[in-house]
Amino acid sequence: MFRIRFFTPTFMDDEGRWHAGGELMLGTARLCFLADLSYWAVGHYERQWRDGISRLVHGPSSALMTSYRGPGVAMTHHTMWALWREEGHVWVQEHTVVASELDAPFNPNEPYEHVGGRVPAAENALPIPEWRVGLEHVHAAVLGIRLPKFPG
Repeated sequence: MFRIRFFTPTFMDDEGRWHAGGELMLGTARLCFLADLSYWAVGHYERQWRDGISRLVHGPSSALMTSYRGPGVAMTHHTMWALWREEGHVWVQEHTVVASELDAPFNPNEPYEHVGGRVPAAENALPIPEWRVGLEHVHAAVLGIRLPKFPG
């Protein structure tokens, strides 16, 4: 299974910022995240996810934004899922982009240039989680088909 969606209503945190809870389903893994809605509404994220998934179907890598924290703040960081297609699978790692490390302003509609090449976490003994799902699940998601989690 491959699916990304919001599953909570929007809510305000103790500091007055709006958020919504989301999830990325990769096979049997359910990866939850908290999207910042201060600068982007739910619809902005959903539109970028559709574009990002379509890009993955047609190319070697992509990204799905999970928290855009706005323009122009040097200490701002943005989070996304980085995705790579390799040999019939899609590999996923959480990725952070730090605004102060960029030469140009971050464009959340085009986060793809910040993905780079995949560095296999386990093979390089990196302390970051990495997930894998069959490419057919991504194709099914684009077509609106739900494949079973456990093929029979």
